[in-house]
Amino acid sequence: MRGPVRRSIDRAPELLRSCTIMKLLTGAAVATAPAIWTIRHVASPAVDAWNPPSLAGARAGRLYARVGGDGDRAVVLLHGLVSSGDVYGAAYDALATTHRVVVPDLFGFGRSMDEGRSSFSVEDHLEALDELAHVTGLFDRRWTIGAHSMGSALALRWAARHIARIDRVVCWGAPIYASPEAARSMISGSTMARLFALDTGWAERACAISCRHRTAAGWLTAALEPTLPVPIARAVSLHTWPAYRDAMRHLVIETDWHDHLARLDANETSVELVWGTKDKVGDREFGRSLASTASGTTVTLIANANHHLPMTHPGICLNQLTRAITTR
Repeated sequence: MRGPVRRSIDRAPELLRSCTIMKLLTGAAVATAPAIWTIRHVASPAVDAWNPPSLAGARAGRLYARVGGDGDRAVVLLHGLVSSGDVYGAAYDALATTHRVVVPDLFGFGRSMDEGRSSFSVEDHLEALDELAHVTGLFDRRWTIGAHSMGSALALRWAARHIARIDRVVCWGAPIYASPEAARSMISGSTMARLFALDTGWAERACAISCRHRTAAGWLTAALEPTLPVPIARAVSLHTWPAYRDAMRHLVIETDWHDHLARLDANETSVELVWGTKDKVGDREFGRSLASTASGTTVTLIANANHHLPMTHPGICLNQLTRAITTR
């Protein structure tokens, strides 16, 4: 017997060994993956510091919100993109012992998702927040706004709308950039971001798939993001493409941070911009330059913290909120 057939027979033991090794390696990888996920999950600062909130939640106009407390002053907490108010976990419920606390899911996200709408303008967001303010009694008080990431742009606009009611705005991980071009350049710094973060066909298709399979998409996110608490990761899929597209466009890329901060400064409303030193979102140098021209704006850096400050450092965030109230 000669030729290829003979060579194949001669190599049979070698091929068998190779197949066996591949099966063993595959099996080891499958067995190891859950262990690696668990190690990363348990070691995560966000997982360690976050606990599920306990304040009761209900629909208030167009928004779902957790509401509690009946103090003379209020704290309103706004979340970031593809998230929900639950990023502000149980630690923030303690504010309700002395203040009115209102924590919404922003219009189009989380339990405020609206699958029937084709657009979500800034005015839509502000009107939904105004409805929430009326229903929850905010207009009977002064309040401080705490906002994470994308919610920062909305917080500054809302504060300017009700300037006489606002004590202070605290923004954690604000996506501040000098121009829309700078924002797009930063966001498109990787292939995945270009495909899925900006207004592209790939992003729309990915969002459409997620919308059709929300439960599976939520669990997939939890599997891919072991550093997040599972309930927070699963909430990432709770939005529609129009809600995501318009929030990215109007509340991240096209936000005129200089104008919004200048308007608040002119009315003597203080703003604290807070970033973790490991946060890759936002241009901190541009933030500092804005603060240098606005006497009421300050910049604070938290050592070794990443973009998830409200989850990883609730104690620091709470101190910033309450300091904003008591030192007014």
